[in-house]
Amino acid sequence: MGVQVRNCFAICLTLALLLYASGCDKLEAEVDKLRDDQEEAALKVKTVESFTVGNEQGMHMQIAGMVAPKKELALSFGASGKIAKIHVKKGDHVEAGALLASLDATVWEQEIAAAQGQVDSAQLEREKTLRGADLHDINQQKLEVERTRQLADQASAAYDRGKRLYANGAIAKDELEQLALQDKQAGLDLQEAQLRLTQLTEGADRLDLETANAAVKEANAQLAKAKQQLNNANIMAPFAGIVADLRHRESEQISQGEEVIRLVDTAQWIVELKVDQDQIGHWQAGKTVTVQSADGAQAEGTVSFVSPVLDKASGTYPVEIVLQDTALNWKGGMSVMCRYQVELAQGVLVPVSSVGIAEDGYYVLQVSNNSVKKVPVTVGALYDDYYQILDGLAAGDVIVKTGLSYLIDGEAVKVRDP
Repeated sequence: MGVQVRNCFAICLTLALLLYASGCDKLEAEVDKLRDDQEEAALKVKTVESFTVGNEQGMHMQIAGMVAPKKELALSFGASGKIAKIHVKKGDHVEAGALLASLDATVWEQEIAAAQGQVDSAQLEREKTLRGADLHDINQQKLEVERTRQLADQASAAYDRGKRLYANGAIAKDELEQLALQDKQAGLDLQEAQLRLTQLTEGADRLDLETANAAVKEANAQLAKAKQQLNNANIMAPFAGIVADLRHRESEQISQGEEVIRLVDTAQWIVELKVDQDQIGHWQAGKTVTVQSADGAQAEGTVSFVSPVLDKASGTYPVEIVLQDTALNWKGGMSVMCRYQVELAQGVLVPVSSVGIAEDGYYVLQVSNNSVKKVPVTVGALYDDYYQILDGLAAGDVIVKTGLSYLIDGEAVKVRDP
């Protein structure tokens, strides 16, 4: 009996141990499965880079430009001819009004001398008219009157004799008409001589004085024209600057208007920009801009000109910036970057990479409670690498910055540590 009890107890203990071992294995398997599920879930949560809306308000944007001297001019002669002398060389600094080059002016100098002679002669005639004739001129004119009177008497007598001869058939009608014409002309010559004598004895009348004044005026006009032609044979510096280029040499023939010298004013430099239509609203005269050259040198500039009209060839608006620091080694044609501040009157700025496009329009993925939500937005202007968002976002919203194509609406995410 005792042996049977002990055997039963042993069997029960063995069964209990077997049941316990089986339960532990099952529990351990469940724990392992739970751990595997958690690891798999962790692997499915994507890590994203976020962007907080509002951090880029009042941001600085960049635009490329080109440096140019504020004054640059191609100089040419106002006349054609042979270059007699070039008074400068490349790199020379010249003052305003300096003579830079000249043509052979022999012809124009002769024209000036001739025109000056005409002026002197006209002025003498005018003075003589104002003074009136002298006694010698009056006596000479009296003799002229007497001579023309004698000729008129002779012509009249010849005409009377001719009429008698014609009446008797001694001469032809043509001869009589010729005698009549000579008689009439002799009478006119006598009247003119008598009128001239009257003018000399009475002094100059208003018409004579006006004629003399007109002659002086005309002579002076011819002299001024000749002097202008001589001036056209010289190239003068219109402003102080540096001779940047010489296109011709002495003794060469050159045409009017053909470039000879290029003069630049290096005392002040400007930056020329071409601004897109959607950016031009941020540019106003007086705005401060930071200009940086390729070697890292920086200078402040001020917007001096914003074109009111579009350049149809480029589809942009020309803008000019005056550089303040003239001590830097600026060169014409140098490429620079201009940084300017953008202050939005409406909306917010977000990176271009944070905006997606679907069939129903633009969208962003907003991050909230460790998941993303698709939010439709209204896109405005493009500012370099940023979009203006007019509607759909507010300052403080957190959105996915990049990689939208790998995410779906409602997906769990983890924000990458900054």
